Amino acid sequence: MISLWIIIGLIISTISVATLAAAFSVVGLGALFSGAMLAVFAMAGSLEFSKFVLAAFLHQRWNHLNKIFRSYLVFAIIILSLITSMGIFGFLSDAYQSASNAIETESLKLQYEKNKQNAVTNEIVRLNRSIEEIPVTRISKKLRARKEAEPMILELNQKFDASEKIISEMNLKVLEIKKKVGPLIYISKALNTDIDSVVKYLILIFVLVFDPLAICLVIATTQAIDSRKNKIQVVTEIKVEPPSVKFETSAEAISEQSELIQMRYSDDPNSVESDAAKNKVV
Repeated sequence: MISLWIIIGLIISTISVATLAAAFSVVGLGALFSGAMLAVFAMAGSLEFSKFVLAAFLHQRWNHLNKIFRSYLVFAIIILSLITSMGIFGFLSDAYQSASNAIETESLKLQYEKNKQNAVTNEIVRLNRSIEEIPVTRISKKLRARKEAEPMILELNQKFDASEKIISEMNLKVLEIKKKVGPLIYISKALNTDIDSVVKYLILIFVLVFDPLAICLVIATTQAIDSRKNKIQVVTEIKVEPPSVKFETSAEAISEQSELIQMRYSDDPNSVESDAAKNKVV
């Protein structure tokens, strides 16, 4: 007989895996069809619930169902499992894309700020070069040009410092975002491939395991519960003889023994003589 703690573990595992698979699928399908999110949530939730109920029903009534009806139920469960897998794929890919898009957005902002900084640096270099190109013989013109360029160079230096500060903050933000996908970056480097391919294969592995495992757990739980129930019924049907039967049997044995004693007593001549002697004495 299957142990009770195994059945409890199967029930907990089934509820957790099935609930998470259904939740991921519902949210993922809602993200794919965001135009009618509430309707998709209701539809996907009802389909998820009916899928697990059908799996348990089909397992219990397999030999009692019509072949056509049974084939249709198997086909429906497979299609519902594929829909669930598609929803899980959408949910996990959306979770990755949110982090990936954030990194790309910050990288574009960082690149734009670096371009601005390079433009400021090039402008400072151009002003200094224009001053240096003035001949030494035109010292007064050179001094006047430097005096005119100093405010612009000072303003450009301030812009450069502000841009440098922004770039530092953006670099820290990019590092913070990369922490969310840090393991994926490490795996992609270890496998010498791009991070998008790594994410795609990992999501496919999750999809291939998640929903089929939930269906198998539902079937295993129902089978374990039925097996334990049948074992308990078999044990209860094995009845022990009640005490009344023993009492009647023992009473019959006592009555038989008493009859045998009386017969022996009546057949024993010594007992007859002793009775006659008693009567004479009286």
